[in-house]
Amino acid sequence: MYMLLVLFTVFALTAGVLWMHGLWSNALTLISLILAMLMATNFFEPVAALADSYFPSGTYFLDAVSLWVLFLAFFGAFRGITDALSKTHVKFILPVEMAGRSILALWCGWLMVCFVAFSLHMAPLNSATPLGAWTNPMEPTFLGFAPDRMWLGFMQQNSRGYLSRGKFSSLPTHPNDAQLNVETFDPQGEFLLKYAWRRKEYAKLEGMTP
Repeated sequence: MYMLLVLFTVFALTAGVLWMHGLWSNALTLISLILAMLMATNFFEPVAALADSYFPSGTYFLDAVSLWVLFLAFFGAFRGITDALSKTHVKFILPVEMAGRSILALWCGWLMVCFVAFSLHMAPLNSATPLGAWTNPMEPTFLGFAPDRMWLGFMQQNSRGYLSRGKFSSLPTHPNDAQLNVETFDPQGEFLLKYAWRRKEYAKLEGMTP
């Protein structure tokens, strides 16, 4: 229940705030959001692995911190670039403006729900079931829409192409990627199970409540 409230709040706030910004601004925001989320998700693992070599005591925090730092950095950069390239907002007739700003605001809101739900799997919240969700690692959230799994599937597809990463770990390669010499995101589809185990281990640490 708490997870539903958190994700609904993220959706409502994002959509509500962006609706006020208009169609043209929302189009630029949508592009920046998608690119920033893709880049952050694709590269937080090598960044976290590098950071772990310097701060091994922060293992349970580094994935989530790396993801959000990269997202904020990429979004700020992409939005800065789009604003610099488009200093004059394009004006539309009122019906197009109202329909367009509404659709894009809702789209951006849903993207944020997907990304936040995905990131909460990594959050060190001192619970194997953060915000009362995921008593089963594969349990869908947000009224069964499972936005976290939507984002995982989207990333698995796109990290095999123009966003592909070089091999940076010893993880096994999926047979479909063996000839590509790249490390796709979550190649074995183990993300949900891996982080469910990590949450349980984090909750067992001394001084923590299981």
